[in-house]
Amino acid sequence: MSTSSPGPREGAETVTTDFLKAFGQAVALEKAGRLQDAERLYRQLLAQTREGAGPILHNLALMMRGQGRLAEAESSVRQAIAADPDKPAFHNTLAVLLRSLGRWDEADSAYRQALKLWPGYPEAHFNLGLLHELRGRRDDAIVELREALRLKPDYAQARFRLAGLLQRGGFAQEALAELEGAGPAADSFEALYHRGGALTALRRHDEAIAALERARTQRPDSLEATLAMAAALREAGRNDEALAAYWRALELRPDRLATHDELNRLAWTSGRHDLYLRSFAYVRERRGPDAELLLLEAAFHMRRDKFAEAERLLREARELAPGRGDVAGLLARALAGQGRFEESYPLFVEAINVTPAATLHRIEFAFALLRDRQPREALAVLDQALRVAPFDQLVLAALSLAYRELEDSRYHALVDFSRYVRIYDLQGPPDARDTARFNEALAKELESLHTVKLEPIEQTLRGGTQSTGRLFDERLPMVQHLRERVEAAVADYTKQLDPKMLHPVAMRGTAKMRFAGSWSCRLASGGYHNNHVHPQGWLSSAYYVRLPEQVQDEAHRPGWLKFGESNLALGARDAPGQAVKPVVGRLVLFPSFFWHGTVPFTDGGDRLAVAFDVTPLAAPAAAPLPAEEEISPMVLS
Repeated sequence: MSTSSPGPREGAETVTTDFLKAFGQAVALEKAGRLQDAERLYRQLLAQTREGAGPILHNLALMMRGQGRLAEAESSVRQAIAADPDKPAFHNTLAVLLRSLGRWDEADSAYRQALKLWPGYPEAHFNLGLLHELRGRRDDAIVELREALRLKPDYAQARFRLAGLLQRGGFAQEALAELEGAGPAADSFEALYHRGGALTALRRHDEAIAALERARTQRPDSLEATLAMAAALREAGRNDEALAAYWRALELRPDRLATHDELNRLAWTSGRHDLYLRSFAYVRERRGPDAELLLLEAAFHMRRDKFAEAERLLREARELAPGRGDVAGLLARALAGQGRFEESYPLFVEAINVTPAATLHRIEFAFALLRDRQPREALAVLDQALRVAPFDQLVLAALSLAYRELEDSRYHALVDFSRYVRIYDLQGPPDARDTARFNEALAKELESLHTVKLEPIEQTLRGGTQSTGRLFDERLPMVQHLRERVEAAVADYTKQLDPKMLHPVAMRGTAKMRFAGSWSCRLASGGYHNNHVHPQGWLSSAYYVRLPEQVQDEAHRPGWLKFGESNLALGARDAPGQAVKPVVGRLVLFPSFFWHGTVPFTDGGDRLAVAFDVTPLAAPAAAPLPAEEEISPMVLS
């Protein structure tokens, strides 16, 4: 790496000129890739000196780290520290090794020791920031990266890392501001890559695509830049170009699951059935079958209830990778989907035993038992899941069905429509003449975001489209007016919760909330939402922007929001317990685990709505990007 740390003792004054010359030769051998020769010379020098042992042991540690010999590297750098405990770079390197070994608390202490010895050590601040990011401490990471930049304003790596962290945390404008200060590095690949990501998040699509094109000119084979370009094109509604970019990314790395996932989702919503699921066959023909890809392909089939096709793929995956809980669990679901319940049960048990902390296998097992008319056995499975994840929305949704099937009094306490389904009729902003005109203007903004032809493959929407991305991040005036009114309604909802009720909604009530997702749905005539719940939410919603005339029919309730009916077809008890009439300007808030759906309508209009999920407390940290810590080999002079 680029810098060596200062320290109170460099040791050069106590060693001979011949030693310094030999040390330099060892460093040169290492740089030339002649690692065995370099290590041999380092060890010869160790046998000749005590005063210069620290730098030699440190450099040996770095060389071993590069070879993956982490345990030996740790031992070597600890010996370096024992020989020269006041050298900040030694503690920094120890921390880097400990981080690689997953010993994060020890790494944190070692970084802090390096900074105690030299508070102005920018690389140690940078590295500590990376550790905080890895641990999900986004705010702490930002503090350390900003300090690294304060100490070293031209520290490009820290600036780019900070920009990426801000962007992924939802602060794209701040990320862009950081990149403006990149100076001579502003035209580097890293700056252009992060700039493209920030501009995409800000929906400045043309600028984003231009920046990413320049980045890809510098590194045509960069997977990261190619994926960023695909995302920018997708967000700009240039779906055919985005699909082509995803195919380029697939050629660069055929086994990347996320590329297959994003490509096939977009192929579906774009109506490109010629491309849908083709990526899996493309890779299989060139590289042979792969269990991970078979599992993902099967999951796509499951989303459209093609259980037999999924079963075939999963049995092949099971032969390639026996003993995997995820394969066993999805195969069990495929069998249950075909009504082959008895065959599915041993596979559910296997999946649970392989991954006992995962609730999904227990939930799907319970769903199968409920469909097989075994609610008491389902309740026993769900009681186990509840102990693992007491606030899991799918667990609570399944539990409500088991209670109802058993005519258990706990059902009405858990699913209390009168208490937890609340209606807010929102007014337009002060500068709108009336609520109707506000929603007409809002509808125009939302229409510009519906750039696909079909509903998302994984969603319950049928016969319509959904906006992409996070709606409330859109810098559109009416959308932001709506967000302000929604936030006030959510605050009112939470204010009325009583934690002493010991209800899973009330017990998590807090003044600190975040939007886990926000989107717009547009249903065409004949469209509807299948009955479902929102696993990622705590509170969910529906806000009505434009409605078909048919919703006025209070006898048949077309287009109405219904609560209480599942998607499992459990019989007479599995029926709506409440229905809410849509009204333009009306917001409905309800617990995310409440089963809900819409009644189909058939007139010539459409049904345009906004929906969002709210969860308590702070957002989970964004997954960190790979990064190389700053470490510095010793150079004696």
